[in-house]
Amino acid sequence: MNEAGRIGEHLVGRPSESGTILFDMHIHSCYSADSSIPIKKIVKCSLKTGILPLVCDHNTTAGSVKVWDILRKTNRDLPRLLAEEIMTSDGEIIGLFLQEEIRPFLSAEETLDGIRDQGALSIVPHPFCSYRQCALRPEVMESVIDRIDIIEGFNGRVLNDWDNSLARGYAARKGKPVSAGSDAHTSFELGRTFLCLPPFSDQKDLMRSLLGASVRYCHTSPAIHAVTRLVKAGRRIGLIPAPCP
Repeated sequence: MNEAGRIGEHLVGRPSESGTILFDMHIHSCYSADSSIPIKKIVKCSLKTGILPLVCDHNTTAGSVKVWDILRKTNRDLPRLLAEEIMTSDGEIIGLFLQEEIRPFLSAEETLDGIRDQGALSIVPHPFCSYRQCALRPEVMESVIDRIDIIEGFNGRVLNDWDNSLARGYAARKGKPVSAGSDAHTSFELGRTFLCLPPFSDQKDLMRSLLGASVRYCHTSPAIHAVTRLVKAGRRIGLIPAPCP
């Protein structure tokens, strides 16, 4: 087994019997204002299922830092996979392998510059989502497509699966790898959507591994968006503490 494989295995502590790792590339913790998932719940789920959690909270890496600091106590070889779902003036972009937070509400171009300057990867979450106004505008995505690394082709919270299909078709036409994520905002959603892919050690390895990935996808009930709105409202009026443990 080569060095990349060994490091890749460390990402989840132990690979599956098939030699692959499991990776949910879009999870929110309680550090997102509309999420109710405690940090400890994400860690517990990861240790139980072996699914690598990419915590990408809205405009902060705080949840990502917390999760990986705890996971690394069980294995000091684990890296910290810091990520952030950044609101730009043109819609959301995820930064993966970040070293530090990127300021929100910049343009898409400026945000992508910030991601690239850190040697990180960019992901466009839930493109073509007909429900969310926060999706990156299609005309903007087209204008910066050469600077985008990954397109999210499976999002568990997209109301219409046709929107996910449009994302995968667009990624195929542009030659971009596809990611998958539960976009979990509640504990119920954890472990329902993830990739099975070869072990990876760094950014380049991940890009290669995505080409050989298979997907476990489970569409979440549209009713879950009502729960998210309630959580956000509860945070705003102080009924729900933020952040939770």
